[in-house]
Amino acid sequence: MTHGAKKSLCVLLALVFAVSAVGHATSGTNRQDMDCWNILVYMQADNNLNDLTEEDFDEFKAVGSSDEVNVLVLVDKLYEPAYLYYIVPGDKVLEEKYEFNGEEINTGDPAVFDNFLDYAETNYPAEHTLIFFWDHGSPTAGVGVDENTSEGVRDWLTHHELIDVLKDHTVDVLAMDECSIGQIEVAFEYAKNLDTQYLVASESYIGYRGFPYDWILERLVDDPDMTPFDLSLVCVEEFERLFTTTPYKTEILTTQSVIALDQIELLAAEFGYLLDALTTDLPEYGRIIGAAQRESIMPWGARSMGTIDLPTFVQAIAEAAPKNSEVERNATNFLEVYELAVPAMGGTMNSENYGYQGLGILFPQSASFLTISYASTFEVYKTFDFPDDGWLQFLEAYWGVDLI
Repeated sequence: MTHGAKKSLCVLLALVFAVSAVGHATSGTNRQDMDCWNILVYMQADNNLNDLTEEDFDEFKAVGSSDEVNVLVLVDKLYEPAYLYYIVPGDKVLEEKYEFNGEEINTGDPAVFDNFLDYAETNYPAEHTLIFFWDHGSPTAGVGVDENTSEGVRDWLTHHELIDVLKDHTVDVLAMDECSIGQIEVAFEYAKNLDTQYLVASESYIGYRGFPYDWILERLVDDPDMTPFDLSLVCVEEFERLFTTTPYKTEILTTQSVIALDQIELLAAEFGYLLDALTTDLPEYGRIIGAAQRESIMPWGARSMGTIDLPTFVQAIAEAAPKNSEVERNATNFLEVYELAVPAMGGTMNSENYGYQGLGILFPQSASFLTISYASTFEVYKTFDFPDDGWLQFLEAYWGVDLI
């Protein structure tokens, strides 16, 4: 592949983007012409994370691309234009400068993200693609925020905007180097609307170090025939290796999980059966539900967001329910499917002791959390499919209030 021979593109960020087919890409490219992996990094650092970019660039450059692996990073730093780099061992090669009439672009605009994917697919066709999202994250707001746009607005790339873009692209793995994306509501939205195989995400806050990109890339470059599951597992394994070594092992709230999206709709269905069984006799099961909710509250950020650990919640119900009851059977069935839906979790040595098992769900201790404390966030939450697929109806019955 002759990267220096690529044409220089002028990216016009207006109503449309122009992308040319250059480099080793040709129309009608077949599988034999493709590299094995594209590793794409959407680095939204136009905010208070600006100063953390260079450490991760050093990690990217420590390994770089290879004959079978392409590493491309679109980075938008604070008060600078955005740049698209192709990473080679020891260096980053400028591919594009992203700006509009000399002003900031907005990486919260889905058209910018779409252009990034178009560019990678056109110029670097590969059999598999993993996308790292690098920024702040939110289970409701989205996968990254640009706080310094030419429009003067603070703009998130929302989950629904992301889904709309990815419907037109083939992506095997979404890896979230950001907090709190690992909730069943988010996973269900992706699973229902995309063919993406795996989501790598944290149900809690993550430390500033994030993924050790050099360790992950080193393993991929050594074995570019990895499957999407293999690479998802490597991301979690190397994340855990980093956060179980000094000085990072003192973190108590850092996790990453592999979430098999093709199992999430089945998991949600099993959860629905459990909710149906619980609501047949809420006076009997109310105490069990309340105790299970309290037992599955996680520390720090998860508590402030009102999320709990989902498998811990269901396990507590299974243990407290009458033996051989429908509730116990449904809870047990859910936990069996959960092993398939979340096949791996990694984090600090203390993570499991603090209640992390890999996937969260919104279940605050009172309805006022949703209707008063986080009312505006709750309005966004209600646009997701999972809450309206039985979960909010269950909470209404449990609390005795109207939420929908």
